[in-house]
Amino acid sequence: MPRAGLRPIHGFASLARAAIEKHVPEARAAQAAWVAGPNVAWVRWRHAGGGYSYLALRRHLDWVTGEAGLAREPLPLDRLPLGAAAEQPGASGLRVRLGELLGEEDRWWPVGAGEEEDRRQLEWIVLQIRVKAEGFFSRR
Repeated sequence: MPRAGLRPIHGFASLARAAIEKHVPEARAAQAAWVAGPNVAWVRWRHAGGGYSYLALRRHLDWVTGEAGLAREPLPLDRLPLGAAAEQPGASGLRVRLGELLGEEDRWWPVGAGEEEDRRQLEWIVLQIRVKAEGFFSRR
């Protein structure tokens, strides 16, 4: 039985995918690889410099966050170590959450009071990741 105040999560993956596709042109390419589930949607695409880039949106109860990743091979997102502290020389990839990119550790953001607010929140997360992840990964 759902807890009072929680909205169903079945539409999360479609909202997340729409937010990512709106702001990440690479996610709209035929070669982009998508994975979606009840609490996650992520995409992987080959980037110009070689290797693969990732962008994910995740939900847990009424909280959302985003992740960015970079890998040499097309691995599943969850196989990439999470967090800059997990980075090891010679590792095949790395992923990082938006909170860490913003200097706020493992922060998650509340979902909105309705679908339009959820959409705005997810788009904000995607835009922040696009801006912050590029600098983060270019230093590695």
